[in-house]
Amino acid sequence: MRTELRKSLGALGEKNTREWVAFFCAIHDLGKYSPSFQALNLPLAATRIGPWGLHDVEFVAKPAGFSGHADTPHGLLTTFHLQNLLESWGATRETAATLAAVAGGHHGHFPSGQEITQVRGESNSRGGQAWEAATTDLVLQVAELCGLPDPRRLPWRDVQLSVPNGVALAALTTVSDWVASDRRNFEPPEAVFDLAAYADDARKRTEQAVARLNMAPWRPTTSRFDVLFDSAPRPVQGLVERLTADLDEPALLLIEAPTGDGKTKAALQAAAALVRRLDLAGFYFALPTQASSRQTRKVVEKMQRALGDPTDVHLVYAGALQTDSTQPAEVGLDEVGDSDVAARTWFTRKLALLAALGCGTIDQALKATFRSGHVFVRLTGLAGKVVVIDEVHAYDTYMSTTLARLLTWLGALGVPVVLLSATLPAGRRHDLIAAWQAGARGCYPHEIPAAPTEAAYPRVALAKAAGDVEYLETTVSEVNENRTVHLEHVPDGDVVDWLLAEAAKGRCVAVVHNLVRRAVETYDELEKRIATLPERERPLLVAINGTLPEATRRKVENELEGFFGENGARPQRAIVVGTQVLEQSLDLDFDRLLTDLAPIDSMLQRVGRVHRHQRGAERGRLVMAITGVSDTATGPQFPRYTHAVYAPIVLLRTWTLLRELSTIESWTEVAELVEKVYSDQFACPLGWEAAWNQATQRLATAHHNDKMAAAGACLPLPHLVEELHELTGYPRPIRTRKNSGGRR
Repeated sequence: MRTELRKSLGALGEKNTREWVAFFCAIHDLGKYSPSFQALNLPLAATRIGPWGLHDVEFVAKPAGFSGHADTPHGLLTTFHLQNLLESWGATRETAATLAAVAGGHHGHFPSGQEITQVRGESNSRGGQAWEAATTDLVLQVAELCGLPDPRRLPWRDVQLSVPNGVALAALTTVSDWVASDRRNFEPPEAVFDLAAYADDARKRTEQAVARLNMAPWRPTTSRFDVLFDSAPRPVQGLVERLTADLDEPALLLIEAPTGDGKTKAALQAAAALVRRLDLAGFYFALPTQASSRQTRKVVEKMQRALGDPTDVHLVYAGALQTDSTQPAEVGLDEVGDSDVAARTWFTRKLALLAALGCGTIDQALKATFRSGHVFVRLTGLAGKVVVIDEVHAYDTYMSTTLARLLTWLGALGVPVVLLSATLPAGRRHDLIAAWQAGARGCYPHEIPAAPTEAAYPRVALAKAAGDVEYLETTVSEVNENRTVHLEHVPDGDVVDWLLAEAAKGRCVAVVHNLVRRAVETYDELEKRIATLPERERPLLVAINGTLPEATRRKVENELEGFFGENGARPQRAIVVGTQVLEQSLDLDFDRLLTDLAPIDSMLQRVGRVHRHQRGAERGRLVMAITGVSDTATGPQFPRYTHAVYAPIVLLRTWTLLRELSTIESWTEVAELVEKVYSDQFACPLGWEAAWNQATQRLATAHHNDKMAAAGACLPLPHLVEELHELTGYPRPIRTRKNSGGRR
């Protein structure tokens, strides 16, 4: 983005790009030099403004005791004045409008052309020729203070500003405004002062002001896997390390490998390599849940200790507690009702998204795709970093649509991306890659041709802005070699008996239900039955789901990690009853798994929590027992409300395959099963036609509705944006996920 800004402003002098950026940031409040804004404090205006303009201020002043805001927001007046100035200096209308909107949009929303047209008729608010002359003189003084030549004599007609450049400059302007508005950093001058001396003093204060933010770029001293993690790389990790060793441009990496093969560490090594090679600031690791965010943060912090690097790793999600001394002291006191009051809160709570290293939920990244206030700050918070997105198979149609739009914008902003998944169907794989490449190429995703996936599983796809996608295959690690999964079917009525029987054999069993209600029922029944057992035969019983209070859930997570983590002190026998949090969030290792039927990719993610870290005859067979489904002549029946969590047709297809299997012999077979379930050529079993057709139609309708809902709230495709106003105008409430339907 810095490179593109240099190109855009190069016509004004290649050596002056930084100064021009500072200039545009500095004049963002130009609209305050107007009668309407100065009238907010008439007594002060009377001491500061001479006879030439005081009458205009008094004319628009409100009655004593008025507590409202200026008639015309000063951001609009900034845009109006700056656009007129730039056009008078020779800039094209498009360039003038974009640069003016960048400066005037610092309160979160870019002004529209219609709003600027209305300002032209509000002469009382903006003042007449005297105010226009005074405003112009102020702009020229700022240019001189920035060490720039007279802007009236420069070739503005040769300046062009793209949408990504506008996003970058707008974000820098806004964040700079927040920092500069903190009175701990900059005290306002006295009534009479020397402007040049004040500017010199302000420059000295900036180093301390920025240092207080703790936003220095991450500078890893190496990207060697064995140094980062004190171990030799597994096959997929070694392949990723070789691919990133000489990568000299932004790219998308898609890593498909079994659970337990080290995708997280492979992504971190790739991030370190790309940060070093592309001179980036750091990375944002996006995960499905808060629990997985916390767990991944621990991995990153361990890597940081190996590097001897003190850079903080921020948690980024709603409710994440950040002990932070960077809260601005005074931002948003310009006028009552000013949107920067909300910006102050945003800056305080979401500063972590701007920090160099972040682990957080996918929601925080997806919010950068919605038309909303300060969305350009979110986008720029991700730009200049590597963005890693885990579990990309786990998102429904609504989230997948917003994820695709995010990837398109990341491609347009030149952001390297690493995607992680156990396995993906070919169509989904292409959609993800095409979204990023479309952004990088400035076209529609459907214009990106599909590349055949010839590499066997596990594999890594490498996509650059131009050219074909490269697929490279590798092998599974030792922990996943000869990994045979034995399948059993347990009717709902036998679940508790099965679990107690497994625990009685000295095993630790995980239970994954699709609905909180089912998890609570199973736990309650187990608790009653266990209470009747002799004390020495009672298994440890633990419940975990998204309805637990935050403090309780944290305590349970730590307890589970202490028992079932890679180096955990395993109890003699245990039963852990949970929901999808066990599938997506925690790096745990159990002896057995009982799970509700779920989509095939989710099922295989869940079984990855069995014999995850250790293999051996003493642990017995790797068993996945399936419940939550019963066969009938007209098709399988699922527990009530399951349709609110998973599409019935996907469950039907998954069960069609699994009910005929007694084992899954390898991860290669896993990939084939996933491809079959999501294939359009799936045959309906005899007798299931009515349920099958109804479920198929239901899925098509849901896909259409979800895509329309997500697309309607999302930003336009980058290459279609003509005015920056399209990024923030007509915002809808941000909803990054569909209703969970009881799945937490």
